[in-house]
Amino acid sequence: MMSSETVPLGEDQQPLRDTLRGFLADQLPPAALRAALETKVGYSPELHARLASELGLTGLTIPREFGGLGLSQAEASEVHAELGRALYPGPILSTALAGGMVLASGDYAAQERWLPLLADGSVIATVAAAAEDGHWGFGPDSVRAERAPGGWRLYGHRWHVLAAHAADFVVVPAMTESGRAIFLADPRSLGCTVSGQLGLDATRRVSVTAFDEAPAVLIGAGETAASALDQAERDFLLAIAAEAAGGLGWCLDAAIAYARDREQFGQSIGSFHAVAQACVDILASFQEVSATVRGAAVAAAEGGAEARTAAHLAAQRADEAYRGVTESAVSLFGGNGLSWEHDVHLYYRRAWAAQRLAGGPQAHRDATSDPTGP
Repeated sequence: MMSSETVPLGEDQQPLRDTLRGFLADQLPPAALRAALETKVGYSPELHARLASELGLTGLTIPREFGGLGLSQAEASEVHAELGRALYPGPILSTALAGGMVLASGDYAAQERWLPLLADGSVIATVAAAAEDGHWGFGPDSVRAERAPGGWRLYGHRWHVLAAHAADFVVVPAMTESGRAIFLADPRSLGCTVSGQLGLDATRRVSVTAFDEAPAVLIGAGETAASALDQAERDFLLAIAAEAAGGLGWCLDAAIAYARDREQFGQSIGSFHAVAQACVDILASFQEVSATVRGAAVAAAEGGAEARTAAHLAAQRADEAYRGVTESAVSLFGGNGLSWEHDVHLYYRRAWAAQRLAGGPQAHRDATSDPTGP
């Protein structure tokens, strides 16, 4: 019987995946997920604290010297796949991205202060890097930073900011009169406004973050800032693609269970050609996306020149497959699938929202047509 176990993992990644899958299946069943989504913050702080303290997930790629797990992107992608499979709604991805930028900034004082707090889960963070169209990077529409008597001040807007409503600090790429830079800002400070951004995904809250003379601390500039942002975008694309692979795994297992357990006219519907073919098609998409994501994650871990292009290609393929499979799954599950109470709709909505978060097809085409990047 085919299932989402079909794609083999490395020896080091299998125990990590199995442990997390079992933990989330026990602690975040569909009823618990839906209950968490109805709360003010949209996730369970208690579960988030356990994922941090018991499994160390808030310090995935933070070096061990700062209290993290020190995982490679290849290992971290397996974690994000499991989080995507369970539609985990908490701020693990946003915190991981912020931690990566603090680490890449080269500011040891900031690293020493913030990385241990991010790793143990006592601080939540995010990155405000996307323009309204979802593109990351420095440009004319970037946040502007100016030096003032009391320190730096930020001006401008960023869109699609993950978990900004729960963040203790936000990492902000901005342009100064000298060029590119990255800053830390408190989203609750005077001059910073976090507004919920409407979207399809019921399991992930994103915000528009506005800066109007918001105080900030400089942690990196010049090529260091540019490199840190490039790495954060790559890590983000890999995580989003890995989440899609996890969601495809859920769709595959749900389709197989449906085909096995449902009967029509006295026989299992799995014997019907159309249903069997649908399961085969989902399996093929799952295998292809999983292999593509794993290859891109390995390229990122090895630091190869092709890592950026591979991340965009993985995100593009994952976006396409995830949307197509969830749309097909809604029809496959018949009357149940057409009901909004069926879990497949949560996956369908995440699949379509994830495309916007990742910048959309044009962003991937632009990036892969120029592998050297901006």
